[in-house]
Amino acid sequence: MSRYDKLIRDFSDIHGKNPKRLLILSFIITIILGSGISLIKIEQGDDMSQLPNDIEEIQVFMKMEDKFERYNSIVIVINSENVFSPDILKEAYLLNQELMNVYGIEGSSFTLKLDEIYLSKEELKNRIEVSDSLGYMLIRLNVIKGVDNMKVYDDVKEIISKTTLNVQPGGDIAMGRELTDIILPEMSKISTFGMIGVLLCVILTFRSIRYGIMPLICVGVGIVWMMGISGFSGISLSSELVGVVSMMAGIGIDFAIQTINRYNLERTPIIIEKIVKTMEGVVEPIVVSSIVAGFGFIAMLTGSLSILDTMGKMLFIGVFSCMGVTLIFLPSFLVVQEKIFQDTKNLIKKKMEVYNEKD
Repeated sequence: MSRYDKLIRDFSDIHGKNPKRLLILSFIITIILGSGISLIKIEQGDDMSQLPNDIEEIQVFMKMEDKFERYNSIVIVINSENVFSPDILKEAYLLNQELMNVYGIEGSSFTLKLDEIYLSKEELKNRIEVSDSLGYMLIRLNVIKGVDNMKVYDDVKEIISKTTLNVQPGGDIAMGRELTDIILPEMSKISTFGMIGVLLCVILTFRSIRYGIMPLICVGVGIVWMMGISGFSGISLSSELVGVVSMMAGIGIDFAIQTINRYNLERTPIIIEKIVKTMEGVVEPIVVSSIVAGFGFIAMLTGSLSILDTMGKMLFIGVFSCMGVTLIFLPSFLVVQEKIFQDTKNLIKKKMEVYNEKD
């Protein structure tokens, strides 16, 4: 037996002889890493933030943007039959005053004063941005660059929700926020349907609800490890990268299915011997698969787009997180649940025998 094989066997023996200790260790690791999830920030990046900064054309464009476009903007659209109505203009003035008090907003296109709402139509057209039909009025708010655009937008939306005017927000910041609010629930729904589909397939494959649920538990723990390590590493997650979790679930569940399938193929009735043979058969392919996949994801770091850099880091962490869960958590979990299942089965069998003897 080579030194490598002996190392695998010793590691397998630990699972067979001390499964509860390793299971407790896995829970402790999961709790510690789970606390790192709260450190992950979900950022709404614009198109420019995804582009490389070392290209001359991009640098020139960013310099021009800094010089000539000092602000981001939120557009407020007011809808009315006649936006030049004094009542509408008064409400618009009061609304604009409240919006100007929001932190991060430095200017507004609505410069009309309260005593100027009775100006003539021609004068008002020169002062206010309106549609030709006079049914819409636009107020452009200048948002300072560098502030939290999403926080500013949320504050603006809270204010306009209280006005009596028919108001709708618009602009790039508003669109980014609304897209984020749409994407996150959609990804949650897609992940839920995906997990249900995977669960049904695994249950049908193993012909067992018990063994069908185990891969999903492993994937869940693996995702917690991945997100926790990412949080402690200071990785920020943008709305475009929410799908990384689903991608990781597809990769991680494969390790668990391989291990459980190999465990079920072992016919020895002795649990310790069964888990040792299982580990001897799956450790090497799982480790090699993780290393190969890890190198593939690390290669994404050579790309110039920041979204590829973040995705590569998270998937690299995710692959080895799922490997760790499969090699540390799953074998001990298999042993413990098998012992509980057998003890419960024997207990029920004894009670049935006692019940039959009484009859």
